[in-house]
Amino acid sequence: MEEYLREVVKLCGRLMKILSLNLGLDERRLQDAFGGEDIGVCLRVNFYPRCPQPDLTLGLSSHSDPGGMTLLLPDPHVSGLQVRKDGKWVTVKPTPHAFIVNIGDQIQVLSNAMYKSVEHRVIVNPNIERVSLALFYNPRADLPVQPVEELVTPQTPALYKPMTFNEYRLYIRSRGPRGKSQVESLKNNVQDK
Repeated sequence: MEEYLREVVKLCGRLMKILSLNLGLDERRLQDAFGGEDIGVCLRVNFYPRCPQPDLTLGLSSHSDPGGMTLLLPDPHVSGLQVRKDGKWVTVKPTPHAFIVNIGDQIQVLSNAMYKSVEHRVIVNPNIERVSLALFYNPRADLPVQPVEELVTPQTPALYKPMTFNEYRLYIRSRGPRGKSQVESLKNNVQDK
């Protein structure tokens, strides 16, 4: 498991470089805004038992991931992840030996909403249990996260005020699950001021 964790963290670092370059930034910019190599990582094993009445429950309610990025290694044989697209829930079909990458709220903030975090939920299966591995790649908990200065101009002002990841987690926990409205409510607060 340690080797898997090391390799997946390296992959996240490579993805951060690609995301930075795609924004026209130096390849280290987003990683540096996360705290360089001093980041937060959490590996979680998710077990979803079969449920004879799947329409009565969700495996995980609608949300966007509060951190930076999530790499999900899904069960290759059983679908369970759904993403909201154009107001409708779409089931993500797992591809064997492939990760699903979700952008989280912290990358949405750093990119000044050029990247959007993904609203998603998990459904259960009536006949088959499912296991997945999720790696959460997060900024250093005490480092203020805000739109990177290179993406803030008079035409595109900062949409978010600085907030540490610890402060953001406390903010969303105090409000409970609310889809993508947590990060969006921060945007509204800045625009109103």
